[in-house]
Amino acid sequence: MTTAIEDFGAVITRPLCVADITLEKDAPIALGRSPWRNRRVSYIGGGTVTGDRVRGVVCAGGGDWSELGVDEAGDALTLIDVRSLWRTHDDADIYVTYQGRLVIPKDVLGVFRNPDEVECLDPQRYYFRVTPVFETADPRYGWLNRTVAIGLGRRTGAGVRYTIFEIC
Repeated sequence: MTTAIEDFGAVITRPLCVADITLEKDAPIALGRSPWRNRRVSYIGGGTVTGDRVRGVVCAGGGDWSELGVDEAGDALTLIDVRSLWRTHDDADIYVTYQGRLVIPKDVLGVFRNPDEVECLDPQRYYFRVTPVFETADPRYGWLNRTVAIGLGRRTGAGVRYTIFEIC
């Protein structure tokens, strides 16, 4: 049995915001390989959110509970699992979670992991995508509770930058 794929046309997005997240200095904390997984924890030290519809700060205290792997080519694979709190410029609290994938080819892994060199690395050399989910009780931002979004990630010397788009 074959399943037909419906043509819904092109996926339409519009810019939502850019989140610059600073990670704590000791990030990541490598827990190592357990019987179940190879876990790392990176705590969020803070950050900023800029955009026409959402802007404010990323509060300190959230984190990424990622899992590491390696594929048959020796490329580094990461399952991203983040929980964070954003506070808007007008004092609304937004709980933001996201999962995603990070694939770093083995030939750029050393540069990627070096905070002094990583910003010179073309983000086209690695794959970094997330799917943010927003939750808020503030009626001014209630529209975020219904929003499906995608984010394109880039490693920075201090942490990560996500350019986030709403899927219309």
